[in-house]
Order: sequence, then structure tokens, then C-alpha cells
Amino acid sequence: MLTKSLKVTVLLGFLLAGVGHIYLGFITRGIIILIIGIAFGYVVSSFVPFPLSWLLIGPYWIWQLVDAYNLYKKMTFEKT
Repeated sequence: MLTKSLKVTVLLGFLLAGVGHIYLGFITRGIIILIIGIAFGYVVSSFVPFPLSWLLIGPYWIWQLVDAYNLYKKMTFEKT
């Protein structure tokens, strides 16, 4: 059985929203988070200047990292 790494999960989620979820096996959820993140980032970046755009994009990015972390912890808890 292949076990998933928390470090890899967080790194993938840090690099691109949703990819950590996909790595954990939550394919649909990860793709939805990825598409929403790209669309939201594009729209916000198009209409809001750079420093302020991160105030809007940042919470979404942090949320998906925390969500991937919580899913990882839930998966490891259920295995024990």
C-alpha cells in the first residue's frame, strides 16, 4: 500500500491550488478547487491592482491548504 506524504501534499497545494487534493485521491474536489482558483485568480488579478489582489486571493489559497491538510489528517486517522 502506497502511503501519502504530508510534506508532498502541502507542497503541491502550495504550488497550485487543488493539486494536493488530487494527490490525496480527491480528484473531483481537487479539479473543482483548481478551476475555481484559476478563474478567481484571473478575475481578481484583472480588476484589482497587485497588492490588493492578494488580499482577496490569499484567503482562498490558505483555505485550500488547510483543507488538504485536514483531509490528510482525516485519512491517516481513519487508517489507524
